[in-house]
Amino acid sequence: MQTPPPSARPQSLGPQTLARAMTLLRIVAESGYRGATVDDFLCQTELSRTTVYRLLQGLRQEGFLRSGQERGRYYLGYELLVLGSKAGNGSGLRELARPCLLRLAEQLGDSFFLFIRDGYYAICLEVQHGRYPVASFARSIGGRMPLGVGQASIALLADLNTAECAHILEHNAPRLAREYAIDTRAILAEIEHLRTQGFARGVESSGLPEYTGLALPIIDHSGHPMGALSCSMLKSRKTPQHQEQIIGAMKNEIATMVQQARGLISLEE
Repeated sequence: MQTPPPSARPQSLGPQTLARAMTLLRIVAESGYRGATVDDFLCQTELSRTTVYRLLQGLRQEGFLRSGQERGRYYLGYELLVLGSKAGNGSGLRELARPCLLRLAEQLGDSFFLFIRDGYYAICLEVQHGRYPVASFARSIGGRMPLGVGQASIALLADLNTAECAHILEHNAPRLAREYAIDTRAILAEIEHLRTQGFARGVESSGLPEYTGLALPIIDHSGHPMGALSCSMLKSRKTPQHQEQIIGAMKNEIATMVQQARGLISLEE
């Protein structure tokens, strides 16, 4: 899709307009395969019908929204896919991790993920499933969850200083308790476990009670945290022997990634 010339784009691009446009995009994203209608936007916002139509026109012109076969329904545009692929590989980490995750999934049979931190959230940049694929809080590439949910969150939080970690957990605590039945004290205990044992286990949650997992932080040669490598599996598969295999294999792949990353990628400050 070609980007329209500047003269064809909406001229009002202030902070309020941007915030409103992002709200519409999030509504469309939540609507999934059924798409979103103008009535959905009107019900979930306080915007007027005129404003909604104006924003929809601008988002469609930029390729961020598209119309489906059914008249009046809107879906996320393919331009977001293009931008997302670039954002997810800004440092080259995703390209480095993909073959590592594939090897782990083929060798061990479980589901393996690459996560990075984004503010108060952990975002999934890449996933590869083995012979025993499982569900995850992230669901798919681009999925995000509050820091504190899942073993990858523990690995990401463990690299933060005490004050920053406390601030994030305080911010996320109400949602963690409400949606996942997770207490921040249990998160702090798991962070301490990682620091003493070298791997993260995650915190028991009401969201996916039949699954469990392991995670390791990805630290580059200079001590810079790059992200986290995570494995999800059925609880029945987490035997001591299998756990040892997973941790050893993930450590080897992280070492490979760090070696390949040296001088090849530009880490974000």
